[in-house]
Amino acid sequence: MRIPLLALILSLMGTVAAAQSNEAANYQLTVDGKVLDVALGKEYQMKLANGKVVTVAVKQKDVLTYKDDWISLQYPSGLHPAFTSPDPDIEQMMLVTANGNGVLVQKYKTLDPSSLVSLMLKEVTDEDVSFGYKMEEKPFEHKLVSGQKAVGKTVKLTYGNDVQHYTVAALGGKDQGILFITMLNTEYNTGDDKVIQLFLDTFSYKL
Repeated sequence: MRIPLLALILSLMGTVAAAQSNEAANYQLTVDGKVLDVALGKEYQMKLANGKVVTVAVKQKDVLTYKDDWISLQYPSGLHPAFTSPDPDIEQMMLVTANGNGVLVQKYKTLDPSSLVSLMLKEVTDEDVSFGYKMEEKPFEHKLVSGQKAVGKTVKLTYGNDVQHYTVAALGGKDQGILFITMLNTEYNTGDDKVIQLFLDTFSYKL
């Protein structure tokens, strides 16, 4: 089984588009058998079969929840998860802001990814270290809301005023598990650290 490399991670970043400021009427609301095309956050007048006119609106929560058979987590509504399968035995989901900060989660179906933490961290940081970034590495542990403990490493890369933070952690059992990476460039933060913190505060592993 091949291991996904940084090039694949970076290619995923390009697949995540920022939400448009002008929401189109991409949703349908059905009331009393009548269908109305609506956009999020806008109010519409709808006439019911009995002649009564009502005001309707569809709003989206500020924080959304993603769930599947393996994991669940929360994220801001302005982000859109991107999914891919770089290997038949690996699935991954990416949540990235317009600044390139965010989270990558990989699900391994035939391998405990705990042994891949150092390799993945090397792939993420090698290019910057070769360029001249100073790297500080520390152990990392995080207890998920589901009770398990993810173990890995966190690094701080510094080059002049440019400071980048990466964390790689994993947990699993026999022949399966999850690995996640968080990415934060403090120069282009603008609150993106809250996206990562929300992920850490709500991330659950069900297996």
